Amino acid sequence: MDDKQFLVEIVKHMAWPLVTILAVFFVKDKLDSLFSGGVKSAKLGDAEVQFFESRQNNQVNTELKQDLKHLIPVDPTGIRDGLEDKIKSQLESIKDEKEKINILIKNLAQQQIYGYFDKIYYSIFGSQIQLLEFLIIKPKGEASLQEIVPFFENAKKSYPEAFLGKFFSDYIEFLISWELVTNVGGEYSITANGKAFIAYITAMKFNKNKSL
Repeated sequence: MDDKQFLVEIVKHMAWPLVTILAVFFVKDKLDSLFSGGVKSAKLGDAEVQFFESRQNNQVNTELKQDLKHLIPVDPTGIRDGLEDKIKSQLESIKDEKEKINILIKNLAQQQIYGYFDKIYYSIFGSQIQLLEFLIIKPKGEASLQEIVPFFENAKKSYPEAFLGKFFSDYIEFLISWELVTNVGGEYSITANGKAFIAYITAMKFNKNKSL
């Protein structure tokens, strides 16, 4: 048997299985409606064709997608329901649904900003607030390492026990990790978040002369 004849024989043996596989593939949607239990695959000789997952699995996936309860935060205060009712009553006067969503998004964003800055204020040192205000008035809002190290050194002298074992890297890392300050090319710059934080605590009349 020459090479050409050998190739013809291979094609002849492969033709019907290949046609069958293709036919089943193109009618799989119809098979899906016939087999309510769901057929995942079928074998034809050494070949295996993947069809579709069971209806039961599809139903579970759909239910998981529709379950949005995990997106709702837990209310430990017990007063959220009353506040929700007030908000709903206020929104009833707005007929445009897009405008209603826009208002809710803006309020949510604002509350997240407040929460973000409140967390920072709870932990920030008074000397770090002074450092941020120092950077605000600097040209381009930036200063060299030599200019800002004294804020750390002065705080350490005033509160030696609190700063025991602490280094400047720890001191400045707080401001960097909260995205209030950046360090680029040896220059420390106040960020938009840093400026906004100072504006927030100023507007809220928070005490800027905190300890440390």
